[in-house]
Amino acid sequence: MLGKSHALSGGVGWLAGSALLAAAGHAPTAVAVIVGTAVSTGMALAPDLDHPESTVARSLGPVTRWTARAVAATASRLRGVSCRHCLTGRDRGGHRGVTHTAVGAVLLGLAVGILCALTGPVVGLWVVGLSVWLATHAALSSRTRARIGDMVLPGRFRSRGRGAHRFAAAIGAILVAAMFVAAIHDSAGSWWWLGLAVFWGCLAHSLGDALTLSAVPLCWPIRIRGCRWSSVGTPRWMRFRTGSSTETVVVWLMAAVGAGSILLLGAVW
Repeated sequence: MLGKSHALSGGVGWLAGSALLAAAGHAPTAVAVIVGTAVSTGMALAPDLDHPESTVARSLGPVTRWTARAVAATASRLRGVSCRHCLTGRDRGGHRGVTHTAVGAVLLGLAVGILCALTGPVVGLWVVGLSVWLATHAALSSRTRARIGDMVLPGRFRSRGRGAHRFAAAIGAILVAAMFVAAIHDSAGSWWWLGLAVFWGCLAHSLGDALTLSAVPLCWPIRIRGCRWSSVGTPRWMRFRTGSSTETVVVWLMAAVGAGSILLLGAVW
């Protein structure tokens, strides 16, 4: 799926879960809904850090591209050493490897939850800021981020060339994240539950890719047809190509679910 579709799936999933809790008489706080939605939206882009051309890999220029190459190389190596079937077969690279597994989502979410429980806002605010920063790359165009960046840069900085435009866009994304963090830094109370939002964002990404033709190794390290990295997904007749008209329909369905969840939460509050 496209980056924007992944981001939407993360945010809508958290909203829908919050609405279900509210309908069951256990309504979460407004802060938990808003912050959780933001974190899930941003973290739904994180698994694609194993692809140098993904939205998250292009978010900070060479820095994130180099990071993406390192993650891809590590994932490719892990695929080879953990499965004899993959070691003797063709090299499938690092994309849609360990970052696209349920275990990977659980481990990252658990790590974030434990760190936030032990340190509170020290780690929690960084997680929120990073997630919102990632989310802006899916929610806002490069031009919009650059205009926001120009609010603190001298003159029309974004108009001084392609490099200046990219720099202004990066500053704009950082500003949005900083403003969001400043707005909620005294409101979240306990921070351990951010691990749940991180877990869901990463899992939502993998579930979304399981709908596409390539599918994902969601069940790693369980062997399927002799391979720990076998791709699993919906029945083949239900899968679609990334960016196709079918994905557009799925996006509109997710948007409808998100809107319905917001209405339900508004009625309960």
